[in-house]
Amino acid sequence: MRALLLMMLFLPLLSQAAEEVDPGPQKPAAIQLAEEYMAALTNRNYSKLAQFYDRETVLTDQMAGKSLTGSRDILAFLRRVHTYTQEYYFNADHLFYKGSRVVMIGNYYYKARGDLFGYPGESVTFSLPGVTTLKLDMENRRIEQQIDYLDYHTMEDQLSAHPSLAIP
Repeated sequence: MRALLLMMLFLPLLSQAAEEVDPGPQKPAAIQLAEEYMAALTNRNYSKLAQFYDRETVLTDQMAGKSLTGSRDILAFLRRVHTYTQEYYFNADHLFYKGSRVVMIGNYYYKARGDLFGYPGESVTFSLPGVTTLKLDMENRRIEQQIDYLDYHTMEDQLSAHPSLAIP
């Protein structure tokens, strides 16, 4: 009886300790790499981004009709675009993968200098709904291809909805 009572007291503690030790399911390697890349991109960490790109990496903005190939051109483009960016992050509403392909559906959020939109000295904020697909080289931890499908019409609507931020 005494042993049964002790077991009843300690069994919940033992199972709780086992739960605390078990970290749970591990994120798939492709998702981890995609998240590391997106953090480097949105934090504008160019030295880390350079590690993700090589001379064959392709970055395509499908809706803008722009495509760049190679680390040098991609980094030069990102630096130029980010010149106006004050804050920038991506919130993935849905993320899935198959093999080395990762699809992220969500919103890019920006706070940018108004100079780009004809409002010097002001800041503008907007979100850009979109889908980003990544084809990963898992062995070398690189991005082979990034294709973005971004809803620029929604961005224009957001900016024009605020009279002080309407695009001239």
